[in-house]
Amino acid sequence: PLISEAVRGEGAFLVDFEGNRLMEGVHPLADLAPRDVVAKAITRRMMETDRPHMWLDARHLGAEFWQQRFPTILATCRSHGVDPVTELIPVAPAHHFVSGGVATDLWGRTSVPGLYATGEVACSGVHGANRLASNSLLEGLVFSRRIAEVLPAELRDQVEPVTESRTPGLVDPAARRELQEVMTTLVGVLRSADGLDRATVALDEVGARATDVPATASWETTNLVAVSTALTLAALLREETRGSHWRDDFPERDDVRFGGGHIDVTLVEGHAEAAFVPAPATDPSVLERSPS
Repeated sequence: PLISEAVRGEGAFLVDFEGNRLMEGVHPLADLAPRDVVAKAITRRMMETDRPHMWLDARHLGAEFWQQRFPTILATCRSHGVDPVTELIPVAPAHHFVSGGVATDLWGRTSVPGLYATGEVACSGVHGANRLASNSLLEGLVFSRRIAEVLPAELRDQVEPVTESRTPGLVDPAARRELQEVMTTLVGVLRSADGLDRATVALDEVGARATDVPATASWETTNLVAVSTALTLAALLREETRGSHWRDDFPERDDVRFGGGHIDVTLVEGHAEAAFVPAPATDPSVLERSPS
């Protein structure tokens, strides 16, 4: 279950197995540091000490505070045998968002005529290389309206779908756990060429475990393999550290090679390929109102 970072915002702090404050000296804001900084600090200490997690100490907040401010988290923790009022909470970084998505223009158009994307599924070009919660407001309020504005004039006539010629293929849902472990271990918050190369090989092996059962779990696992492959290829190509993407072997930002653009992953003859693509201008002063 997710232990919201709001708990840290209310005064909880991270400690290791020896009781040492984890974020002191790591960032000027200590336990209130940005989530990617905190995730990296937790992961590094876990690797250094060979521990499966660190601890969040919120005991000093008191029972009344927990019941009034975080009743759902309190109930969830207790259902897993942990009482935050009297005990430390075991915590570890967990992936819950991908910075990127389906490439669109500033009107929500994708490269497929008639297909539009907005929200967390879209890469509209207006966000940076890190996750900021308020960005969802921009996607939801602005781009949905922009799509609605151009859609009436761009709707196509309804026709019969083309005949499917591809060979059906779904990934066996039994491979999902292994997929999760590969991505957490090798493509998590701390990345390197060696780990990403090994992840690429592992993803190919997982993706080859086919099933002919069209169940929800099969589709979910297949989609996870697709997203994981795209993410890993992009992380391998981006030989720099930028935003939430951290390469231990390239710890500095490289604006010469990677500034002002995105890494696009496309499917070419059944295989995913990644390439750096300069981003188009987003300054309204250089854009027409509704570019084609």
